[in-house]
Order: sequence, then C-alpha cells, then structure tokens
Amino acid sequence: MSQFDPLHACHYTEQVFRLFGKRWTGLIVDLLLQRPARFSELRDALPELSNRVLSQRLAELQDAGLVARDVDPGPAITVTYRLTANGEGLGPAMVALRVWAGAPTDADGNPVPLSALHDQLVSGVPEN
Repeated sequence: MSQFDPLHACHYTEQVFRLFGKRWTGLIVDLLLQRPARFSELRDALPELSNRVLSQRLAELQDAGLVARDVDPGPAITVTYRLTANGEGLGPAMVALRVWAGAPTDADGNPVPLSALHDQLVSGVPEN
C-alpha cells in the first residue's frame, strides 16, 4: 500500500454514522442497553432532549431494526422501548466508546458498571 493509493469510504461505516451521527441517538441506545424503558423515562434521563426529537430518534432506531416498541394495552396503555437483538449487538461497541472516552475501568481494564458509577456520584464515596 502506497501513501498515494486512493482512499475509499466504507459503505458500512457511512451507514453507521448516518444514524449515529445524529445528536442523541447514541445516548438513547446507551440508555436502552441498561434496560427497556418507557418514553417518559428516556425523556427524564435526557432532560435537554425535546419530546419531538426523542420521538424522531426512536422512530429512526425502529426503522433501522435496532429498537422495538412494545404496547401493553392493559387498563392503562403503556409503551415500552427495548433494543432488538441487533440493537443489543451494539453493546460491545458502546462499552469500547465509553472506555475510549475515559470512563473508569477496573484492574482488568473492563469498564466499571454504570450503576456503580451512579451510586458513587450520588453517595460521593468511591467504592473500594
């Protein structure tokens, strides 16, 4: 390979960033990696995100086959969003991005679970 060989954009990478290049998309997926959630829970976790944009991003993720929308007709209708198997497959990439961004890791280089980080922030006491 020469330094003068032409560069070629990867179609697959382009597809990824066409979706994940939009603001909030990665954070929504990261939240749903923790557990399925109702619309209001996602909105509360991202208070700067408008309802309109959250609806748009969830629809885009559904169209991409990464998120499923489950409706429970119960006496009170509830809608829950969850990752599909394809969406769950993004877990290792999200972990790698979190570590790359400087998230705390354990002695083996594995990221500290988000729940432990949250507990530390709330209590102000680092875990030993």
